[in-house]
Amino acid sequence: MSIDEKKLQEITLECKRALDRLDVVTPSVFASLFKQYAQEYGIEDLPENGACSEIVETQMASLVQLSQESGEKIEHLDATSKKALDAMVRGDEASLRESIDETEALRREIDRLKESVYTDPLTKAYNRQWLDAHSLDEEGRLTHPCHLAIVDLNYFKQINDTLGHIAGDKVLVYIANHLKTCGVPLVRYGGDEFLLLFEGSSETPEHIMQRCRKTLLKKKLKYHGLTFTSSFSYGIAECQEGTPFADALEEADTSMYEDKKRIKRDISPPFTSQPSQK
Repeated sequence: MSIDEKKLQEITLECKRALDRLDVVTPSVFASLFKQYAQEYGIEDLPENGACSEIVETQMASLVQLSQESGEKIEHLDATSKKALDAMVRGDEASLRESIDETEALRREIDRLKESVYTDPLTKAYNRQWLDAHSLDEEGRLTHPCHLAIVDLNYFKQINDTLGHIAGDKVLVYIANHLKTCGVPLVRYGGDEFLLLFEGSSETPEHIMQRCRKTLLKKKLKYHGLTFTSSFSYGIAECQEGTPFADALEEADTSMYEDKKRIKRDISPPFTSQPSQK
């Protein structure tokens, strides 16, 4: 059986999102939830071995390689730093210049590695690893005050069902690029959900999000001869330093679903001949 890796990734993200609020997750709970989402994505029979195992093995090999590269770069940087300090003590300007050049090259390599770790490969937004490393402490609390906005695309499943997942991916990239114009860190949180972190602005997050959505609604998207519009719903939570991220997300999520009810009274599905979806 051939299997769509992108679908598996989307299903996995959906499961992570749903399981975030559970204190205990057993293998059977995850398996049951994964099967449920798989059926929604049109995968009725998941192979226990074969294609799935190959995908996991490939990803694990990639992670091992990334870990090895990171360790090598850090060791090299440490050795170069010691070499530079020694050159400074000896007053050896030539060796010092050489060490500085090596350090700058290593810094660029480390930045490249950090980008691969912290960037969503599809949308080039930040990923959850970036959120954990830059905004949360070990207990999952926010490390700085901010407004947390969650964005969820409207009728995205209908776009996937009508045009296919390749078109859906293109819409996700387009929406992500549009959200980046808000000028704040953007995180792809899962599937068609994004987070924005507002940490201080002359304009309120509410006004920024409203303007962003209004602009998007005026845009016409085209794919294989079909023209359609896309939109999103959003919710915002005001957070203090130390606010549990799960609490902030739940508050923003609740607000987002209220917003979704309101906006769907004013906008139509992208393809009115199809049944209305999320």
